[in-house]
Amino acid sequence: MALPKNSHIALKARYLTVNFIGLALIAAVFVYAGVVEVIKWRWAPFAGFAALPAATASLLTYIFLALAAGQYFIIKVVQKIVLAQSVDNLPQAAIITFALCETVAILGLVLFLLTGNGLDFYVFMVISLGFFYVYFPKYEQWEELVKGGRTKKK
Repeated sequence: MALPKNSHIALKARYLTVNFIGLALIAAVFVYAGVVEVIKWRWAPFAGFAALPAATASLLTYIFLALAAGQYFIIKVVQKIVLAQSVDNLPQAAIITFALCETVAILGLVLFLLTGNGLDFYVFMVISLGFFYVYFPKYEQWEELVKGGRTKKK
């Protein structure tokens, strides 16, 4: 779906659509927090569904934290790969980025469901929201990329 030349309106429309998708995925992270609180309240005291030994739960937490840290770099690589194909892939790159940011919160949710430790989820939630903050697209960046992509093609 190529943009017509000098079409700021088309770019803005695509940007706003992607923005809405990003905000919906951020909202989903807060829905997960609601799920965590409902489970903690409904099954108090909630010890997790897996009844893992403390050492195993701790190891799993560190593995998930390493995966979350890796996501930061994976996002950068994926963005470069997708945008290297064409600047018209900005929406796809942004949506893939949003999905990768959200997976960090999902790791926290899985960890909570296994161990029952709500703090684990909230740590991953904060990391996820931090990733959304860092990687949320800015319209000015999109304009620069589109202009740069067009000048390279000439």
